[in-house]
Formats: sequence, C-alpha cells, structure tokens
Amino acid sequence: MKLLVNMSVVGTKSTGLGVYATHCADAITRMFDADIVAPAGYLGQGRVVSTSPDNILLGAGKLAPVRRLLWARRFQQPNDRLLYSPTHLAFPNSKQQILTVHDLISVRLPKNHPLQSLYFKHILPPQLAVARAVFTVSETTRLDIHEEYGVPLDDIHVVPNGVDTTKFYPSSAPKENFLLVVGASYFHKNVQEIIQNAKFWKDDYSLVIVSSRGKYREYLGELIKNAGLVGRVKIIPYAENAELLRLYQTCAAFVYPSMWEGFGIPPLEALACGARVIVSDIPVLREVLGTSASYVRLGDEASWEAAFALLRSSEPKVSLNVATPPVKKYTWENSAAQLVQALLKVEPMLERLVVSR
Repeated sequence: MKLLVNMSVVGTKSTGLGVYATHCADAITRMFDADIVAPAGYLGQGRVVSTSPDNILLGAGKLAPVRRLLWARRFQQPNDRLLYSPTHLAFPNSKQQILTVHDLISVRLPKNHPLQSLYFKHILPPQLAVARAVFTVSETTRLDIHEEYGVPLDDIHVVPNGVDTTKFYPSSAPKENFLLVVGASYFHKNVQEIIQNAKFWKDDYSLVIVSSRGKYREYLGELIKNAGLVGRVKIIPYAENAELLRLYQTCAAFVYPSMWEGFGIPPLEALACGARVIVSDIPVLREVLGTSASYVRLGDEASWEAAFALLRSSEPKVSLNVATPPVKKYTWENSAAQLVQALLKVEPMLERLVVSR
C-alpha cells in the first residue's frame, strides 16, 4: 500500500503546526513511495498529485475552517492509498486514514476557541472512531485523547515535535535584563498572570512579548496600561527568525505560563538557545522539559515569587552552552524515526522508496 500525505492546509507561512507537518512529510518521502496533497507552490519534498485551494490554508481567514470542511468532503481518496494527515483535518469519505491530534485545548477551553471546539466536539469524534490510527505529539496528549474520545491506547502513537539546533542555538552575547514570552495570541497562553505578578519582577526586568495579535493583544494592552507597566512591557507582533533567535539567546529568562498545551515548542526552543526557562506546572511541560525548567503553580503568588527569586540568585551572564536532556531528546531526526516506526506498525506493507543506483 502507498501513502498519501495530506499537506492541504500547510502554506509557506511558518507556524508550529506547519513546521511539524513539513518535517513529517519530508521524513516520509525519504523512506516511502508517497504522494502529496498540497497547495500550489508547495516547497516540501515529494510528488504532488493533487492541489488544494489556497483559501483553506491555516491563517487564510475566518471562513477558512468552513471551506476546509467542504473541500475535505468532496475529496476522493484512491482506494489503494493510506492517507496520513499531520494535522487534525479529517476526510469524511476516507476508509483508510491516520489523523494527528496535536492538543485538546479547544475541548478543555471551548470559550477561547469556539469554532474549533465545535469541530472537535461534533465532527472529529466519528472520524477518530474509524481511523486506522491516531498520532499525537506527547504521552500526555495521548492519554487525553483516550480519555476524551475512547480511542484505544494501542491505536494512539506518539510522534513528538523537535527542535532544529541549526536554527536555535546558544550565543556568547551577554544576557540582558528582560523576560521573554513567545506565542501570545490566545487567552490560554496566560500572559496575564505574568503581568498580575509584576511586583516580583518589574524592578529587575522588563518584559518582551513576541507574536501577540488580535483581541488577546488588545486585552493584554489594557492590563499593561492599568498595571502602570507601559514603560516596562514591549509587545512585538511578529519577529523574524534572526530577531527571535537573538531574543531567545539574550533574555534573562523565557516565561511560559500556559494553561494547556499539547507539547510546548517555545520552551524547547528557548532551552536550545541557552535560556533559563520558567513554565507552568502542567503535566505535558513536566513530560517534555523535566528538570531543565523552573515551574510555577498557576494562581499561586508565592510560587511566582519563588521562581523570580531563584532567577535573580542564579542567573548566568551568558547563554547556557550545554545541551539539556530535552534538546538532545526532541530532535527532528528522532521524531522522523518514531514516525516511520509508527507508520509501519499501523501498516507493515507500506511501499518503500526504491533508490536507483
């Protein structure tokens, strides 16, 4: 059986999900004889056999999710193909598909993601029930999927995210007195709790918030103004790769007080850049980061106070140059190996790529 890889919603704009999907697709096309469903201008490896419309891409507007569903219903999958989706977009007419569920944030926090929560509540469950397998990015999310949807644990396989250490790495540049937050466009990222606990950091550090937009950015702006922190907090809507790398490398600490995650990519990137990391004490971040981070209990002032006291007492002057266990463990090479292993467990008869000599 041949693989058909669904890259239909992945455009050229860099997103966490898009980076994951591209790495997975490239790993598959290096190992298997696979075809690709992708938008025009797809830059990844592989043989594109069907072109998806640009108006269903991630970030293509408010109506994109609806157009995505309508397009997926019309899609006709060849009978001799096993469809692999590195996203949660299901094809209702498919009899042979593997879906990837990255997180259940919209299920746990439906008010923050109302449209996506409808998909996860009403459309995705029957597709998961008949899928050949479900892939996800962490053991914590694997257990969440089993608990929420009743998918047998044996049918849920972990293919984790990775960090590219050729793009995220330490620097000898001196540390600067600012705290860094990356990826703050949704309420569950909980940046408001950093602002609410400003009395523990504002005399020693400023705060830089990167990738914040929409209503949540407006909400944070009001909080910052009301807290009298306008001169201590800087919001950067978007940072190019070089600027993001510099911020990771030179921050006094990276702070990530998220309420819920499927994996937690930004803290891993920060660790790869030699940053100190302070994160919320939630199961998935414990799983991914282990002892390489400091943890705060959300809603607990004393916990925040202790975290910043520890930071002040042990803050290095330059990047930490020793690769931490999570950075060594979560590489894209390891992720590719786990993906291949999982695919062959689901379908041992997948056609391998024949390399001509």
